[in-house]
Amino acid sequence: MRAGLLSDLSVIGYEVCLEGETIRLRYKKPNAPPESARQLIDELRECKQEAINILATAKDAAIWPDDVHKLINWFMELEAPPEPFYLEPHIRVIDPAKYFASLRQEIAIGPSCPRGKNGALMYDLDILNKKLN
Repeated sequence: MRAGLLSDLSVIGYEVCLEGETIRLRYKKPNAPPESARQLIDELRECKQEAINILATAKDAAIWPDDVHKLINWFMELEAPPEPFYLEPHIRVIDPAKYFASLRQEIAIGPSCPRGKNGALMYDLDILNKKLN
């Protein structure tokens, strides 16, 4: 499975969750999903079992795994940049202080937070680490 697939679906506006052995996609934004979503959903179908394994692991985790604590600790000591920045070429963070506060809140909730379940939170932290280090 392509790294970031579940994160991309989350960024577009989908909540991705696991119900038994079924992946449920719920579009949470107003209006219809963008056309680009169809390609991502097709990609998810092709690697369904791997996505189920990732979602099941995240669902069963009560605390952050040991291997991500270093990344979380790094982020928790980081100050938000004063100016807007691009997280990725297609994702611009307009209010870094608000964005960082949101990430910290999700970290505090733990792996069961919506973006923690599908790996989007760790993906964003990893991208920030690469971008700011």
